[in-house]
Amino acid sequence: MGAEARVAPTSRRPKDRNVQIANNARELFALRGFHAVRVDHIAEASGVTARAVYRHYKNKQELLARIIDEDQQRWIDALDSISEVESDEELARHLDYLARVGIESRRLSVLWQREARHLDEDDFRTVRSRAVWISDNVAGRLIRPCHPGLGAFATDVRSWAVVSVLTSPAFYDSALSRSRLATVMATACERIIAAPTVEPVRRRQTPTVENVPMARREQLLAAAAAAFRRSGYAGVSIDDIGADVGFAGPAIYRYFKTKSSILVALMERFAEWRALEVVRALRTSIDPAEVLSALISGYVRLGIEAVDLLAVALTEGHYLPDEDRERFERINDDFVSELRRWYSSVRPDVDPAAAQSLVSIAVTVVHDLVRIPHFLRSPDFESELDRVVHALFAD
Repeated sequence: MGAEARVAPTSRRPKDRNVQIANNARELFALRGFHAVRVDHIAEASGVTARAVYRHYKNKQELLARIIDEDQQRWIDALDSISEVESDEELARHLDYLARVGIESRRLSVLWQREARHLDEDDFRTVRSRAVWISDNVAGRLIRPCHPGLGAFATDVRSWAVVSVLTSPAFYDSALSRSRLATVMATACERIIAAPTVEPVRRRQTPTVENVPMARREQLLAAAAAAFRRSGYAGVSIDDIGADVGFAGPAIYRYFKTKSSILVALMERFAEWRALEVVRALRTSIDPAEVLSALISGYVRLGIEAVDLLAVALTEGHYLPDEDRERFERINDDFVSELRRWYSSVRPDVDPAAAQSLVSIAVTVVHDLVRIPHFLRSPDFESELDRVVHALFAD
């Protein structure tokens, strides 16, 4: 055997190894959640050792910060590339372009809404300030030129709603082609921007007084919902939850055997409250348009009144046992199907795949906006959000 045959092949480290690691981490964080993903999971997906990951990134937080920063920069660059709109045709072109950016950035909303809370304080502040920049520029470049007389609060709500639509593909699967989905998204944004301005009909303000229920189980559920929303399921222990309501050790287990059983109870609570809103809507009228309107208003109201439950249902489901996760996914799909049923009754001319995507967009807008804290402090928020979501279904 010649000398050449005995020489082991040299392996060169790819120049874009840090990009490969970031891309794999993005998928894992989105699918499993930040806490559930270990560095060795990222290393295995990237075909390297954990030690190699640490050569590029100090820790998981730095890696998450890099991923979110890159995705947000994509939006900043996209918005910087467009000017203030001067015509309906230009608005349509801008929105079609931004919708395509959103489809290409499917993981962004999941990571900045669900996982950014795990960043250190400085990185989290940066993510928040960049998100505000994105919303402010949507307002300045797209909404104010079209609606110069719109009030500041209504403009703010609509700008965040447009951002929600443009980033919504992270939260649903669509049977539409990318180009058709982009058209549905762009049209949805146009409807939000063009929604009529009227005086708010309903005025709601976040209660300043919340009396504590006597039942210990209810106290535990409320504390758990707030804690899971704030720190994530994996970042909270069952003893932490008990401590929030003055419970010690064994007393908690009279109500819940495990932390997982608390999460299941919260998911069931939200699903049942939503089901009640559906029942109420179905009893309002035999007119499909009125039923659809009642379904929309009921879900907006529920999202505002039960925002901690909604947030947990959206962000912590991947921690459920497999059987429960599949059950709640079916329940969530059933709710979207109920909305699509009545929308299709109102607009039978819209093909089912487009109707399904539009309903998913509308649900995402509710989910996103009720979790923006400063909106909940306004007495006009429910009315403004209700108007925006109704506008999505306008002709």
